[in-house]
Amino acid sequence: MDNILVGINSKYVHTNLAIRYLKKFVIENSEHKIDIYENTINNNIEKIVRDIVERNPKNIFFSVYVWNVEIIFKIAKELKKILSNSNILLGGPEVSYIPRKIMEENKFVDGIMIGEGELILLSYLNKDRNKLGIYYRENNEIKFNGYERLIDNLDIIPFPYTDDELNDIHKIVYYESARGCPFNCSYCMSSIDKSVRFFSLERTKKDLKKFIDRGTRLVKFVDRTFNLNKKRYLEIWKFLLDNYREDIIFHFEINANIFDDEVIEFLKKVPREFFQFEIGIQTINKDTMKSINRVNNLEKLFHNVTEINKSIHLHLDLIAGLPYEDYNTFGESFNYVYKTKCEMIQLGFLKILNGTEMETKVDEYNYEYLDYPPYEFISNKFLPYSDVCRLKDVEEVLDYYYNSQKFLNSLDFVISNFYKSPFKFFEEMGEYYKKNGYLDVAHKEVAIFNFFVDFYKFKKFSDFDKFLEYLKLDYLMVKKPGYYPEWFKSIKDKDKYKDEIEKMDFKTSREAHKKTEIEKFHLIFDSKIVDVLFNYTKKKTTYVIL
Repeated sequence: MDNILVGINSKYVHTNLAIRYLKKFVIENSEHKIDIYENTINNNIEKIVRDIVERNPKNIFFSVYVWNVEIIFKIAKELKKILSNSNILLGGPEVSYIPRKIMEENKFVDGIMIGEGELILLSYLNKDRNKLGIYYRENNEIKFNGYERLIDNLDIIPFPYTDDELNDIHKIVYYESARGCPFNCSYCMSSIDKSVRFFSLERTKKDLKKFIDRGTRLVKFVDRTFNLNKKRYLEIWKFLLDNYREDIIFHFEINANIFDDEVIEFLKKVPREFFQFEIGIQTINKDTMKSINRVNNLEKLFHNVTEINKSIHLHLDLIAGLPYEDYNTFGESFNYVYKTKCEMIQLGFLKILNGTEMETKVDEYNYEYLDYPPYEFISNKFLPYSDVCRLKDVEEVLDYYYNSQKFLNSLDFVISNFYKSPFKFFEEMGEYYKKNGYLDVAHKEVAIFNFFVDFYKFKKFSDFDKFLEYLKLDYLMVKKPGYYPEWFKSIKDKDKYKDEIEKMDFKTSREAHKKTEIEKFHLIFDSKIVDVLFNYTKKKTTYVIL
């Protein structure tokens, strides 16, 4: 193979969209032979090197991001020892802003592509003398002849996926209907490219129909803000709804501030698991928002988010470590997000990325951050390292008890009865985990339940029996128990409701036994003694009071 595009993903389920675009663009616009090679950062470097060497490529192009830059540099360095006459070129956001420095420090790198890659790669393969968009070596000098133009008509870029890739239900498929971002968030690399361009509606609908018609399960739009043009995005959503398929999910990054009542009314028509929205709240601190060039109308934002949450699966993002955000104000941002009752709170920590405005503010805000990827901040003048560690503990228990969606009833009971704020609960639970060494190892699901019981006892909260009933309800909602922990007091009489179970249209009595459970509750359903039938036949467990 003359040319190979290499994508090293963070997980097996991920796919590299960039190298697929590049391959298809080259194939449709030239006679050059080019292929792709994918692996993950978790695989053995020697195995990856051998795989690439055995293809004996003349040119090797790496797609470089913050999560794979370290392993790619190791791979590239070893490849150059073996394939000394092959050219190694890098592209992607992690190498685009300090290319000369990278090439000076790494002699095995023959070139770095800057910007949108399709035209740059094609020109390079065609041996265009101008070599626009590439830092390259010539006579022991590093040269750059200027930037390549952006593609105005994105429709000339071919659809990136093969039929086999679309049929792989184990993979996340990434897709873009637009490039660029109009916003100016100081910590984000997307703010650097202000030129927002769209694939045509006709092309976008054609692409999306391919996902729907095949076995694709999850399509994640990489558009930095999908809902920029109301007429356009509503037409896309209406198209998706008209072509609804039950077992496919479309994931979008959304600015919820700019939704109006018409959009919210439309979203009420969308089946809940059909769309997922990721919304970057980041902070509600006004000084912080101003410092990072974000504008949120907090009252409107909360209204829109809570209304959207009634029909759409929501992920809301927070970033710890932003300017002017201390531990207490971050807690206020956390509480704001928690009260929306979204499905997931993604608590992230600021990364100081090359090329961003935030990188220029490091001295002003006394940032200390990792010298290696992901360049995560360690402390700043507002948030000392000790508080960062506390927030790390909050992040971990948040995943256990909220983002897992396995403790909805028991969590609500504890927070509403014994805490002034949700953040205070997760803070104390994080401290409890830390004190007992629970943060140092992975845990089975039942252990997370058991720790909650132990924490409740440790805090000496009242209404212990009532808490256990809420916890039992959560435990039964996760799946049919194969094991009952010590605190779980099972009181049931399945034979009493044999007729009701048989009416549920199971093929055999064995199947009926495996797919149902009955438990008695006496404290949490209006303080009445009731029998509850749990049904495990659907994706999400349901229950009815008998």
